[in-house]
Amino acid sequence: MDLLSIESKITDLLTKSSHYDDLDTADPNYMMYSPIPVGYNTISEQNYLFQNILSGFDTSKSILDIGCGRADMCKFIIDFFGDQAPYSGIDHNPVMSDLAKQKYGYETKVGAFETAKFDKHDWVVASGVFTQRRCQTEDEDLQKLFKDIKLMYDLANSTVSINLLSPINNQQHEGFFYVHTGLVLDMLIEQYQNVSIRHNYSNDVYTVLIYKF
Repeated sequence: MDLLSIESKITDLLTKSSHYDDLDTADPNYMMYSPIPVGYNTISEQNYLFQNILSGFDTSKSILDIGCGRADMCKFIIDFFGDQAPYSGIDHNPVMSDLAKQKYGYETKVGAFETAKFDKHDWVVASGVFTQRRCQTEDEDLQKLFKDIKLMYDLANSTVSINLLSPINNQQHEGFFYVHTGLVLDMLIEQYQNVSIRHNYSNDVYTVLIYKF
């Protein structure tokens, strides 16, 4: 695919289905199509973050989607890459699993990925999973983040990809978890060596990729 085609596809996906952004909570399609129940402000934002968290992915690779919600990422892969990748998803919310089945016909697991049993996948990704506070203190949140990354790394054949919130030059909001890029990079390189951070597409969100090679 040439650069012009890629740019055209990105533009199309970032504007596609934008009418779902305005769905009211009383609308019967709200849970199925609105970006809000799965943690995004707009469909454009959701697709933009998917595009960046999947940087370097190709559909010959299997993918495990942690916190998959309605399994929208699987549909994004088909739309963006033009083919379906071997896909597995897990979400703690059974409502989301039901929506994934209704919306796309995908069977996803329900439960905590920390205790779920999975075969290894080439890529293990988590979009939006680590952006909210999950513990009582920031130190506990940080420890849990690196513990969860280790679990993802053990499940991956080639790549772990996550996104995080940056505190650099950003207003921090209560209930959200912000991690300095320098801290993340230093700690992950020390443990895994082959690490890259992409902080070039958003003011407040960045992507961490850990490679097994």
